[in-house]
Amino acid sequence: MLRIHFTGEDLRRVVVAGADPLWDVLLSLHMLQGETDPLIFGEWRRRVRAAANPAFRQLLEIARPWGYSPDFLTPTRGDAGLEAQIDMVCSTPRGRVRAEISHLACEAPVSTEVAALAGGDAATMRRLGEAMSRYYQQALLPYRQAMTALISADRDQRSRSVLSGGVDGLLATLHPRVVWQSPVLQVPIYVNQDVYLQGRGLVLVPSLFLRIQPLSLMDPSLPPVLVYPVAPSLGWLRSGGAAETRGSVSALIGGTRAAVLASAVRGGTTSELAARLNIAPPVVSRHATVLRRAGLLESRRRGGSVLHRATALGLAVLDGELPTAAAPVTTTDSDC
Repeated sequence: MLRIHFTGEDLRRVVVAGADPLWDVLLSLHMLQGETDPLIFGEWRRRVRAAANPAFRQLLEIARPWGYSPDFLTPTRGDAGLEAQIDMVCSTPRGRVRAEISHLACEAPVSTEVAALAGGDAATMRRLGEAMSRYYQQALLPYRQAMTALISADRDQRSRSVLSGGVDGLLATLHPRVVWQSPVLQVPIYVNQDVYLQGRGLVLVPSLFLRIQPLSLMDPSLPPVLVYPVAPSLGWLRSGGAAETRGSVSALIGGTRAAVLASAVRGGTTSELAARLNIAPPVVSRHATVLRRAGLLESRRRGGSVLHRATALGLAVLDGELPTAAAPVTTTDSDC
């Protein structure tokens, strides 16, 4: 469990950043090596793997899909562009690079190529920076428009949380697995760690490629950052198509109802969907009833909760590929 301890000053210095290029590089490398969320990321994986560059081998090894990844790969707080960030990576002090590569090697042996990074010489670090830049250009830049739209929508949602509930409301609704018990934010990660912000504040960084729960830097002495997941909808890969599809679905069934359906792609209870979308559980329940009647959602009782998941027809609607023989969608209830 990660426990982040706030002071009053820290609460005044909580910031929700935009997308961070190198966090997206790191987390998409994790995603590339796994098989989770195949409906959402399967096509992206196929595209990136099909055009794989041999220079990416080193990146894949230092950004393992499990365990520790070196902190020097993500040097900023979501406030710098790609080139500036890569320059910071390449200029990381040798002692820090050596220590973090050694930590990586303690979890599992590393190749000679990765071990060479521990030397921290300029040429080796420059090659690493070039590989990161090429990876970004190939794996992320083609989808930047869709990624930016999704991140902007999430930041708008976070802004509404602050307007309605202050910073307490923002932290309390950050993620279903995160618990805010003032003055401590509890995040269920695989290490047991306490981080005391001590007036430094906290930068919240959204990422489409982070799954399951938020994560932070391993070194508590570094500027405090907490990256949290933003769930993309089906069809987000399409150039310009993701925004158009979302807009069409919203026009068809209403904005809130479309958001409930999109959130139900990865499943969730009424309370979990409500927390993701920052809306009241009764609102989710009402829209889920309409979606279920239309055949777009299935709901099953699980203990004292109801678990919702988008059906094949619901997935087709979100993906902009509604079969011509599909039944019409009922929209008699007003949207909220």
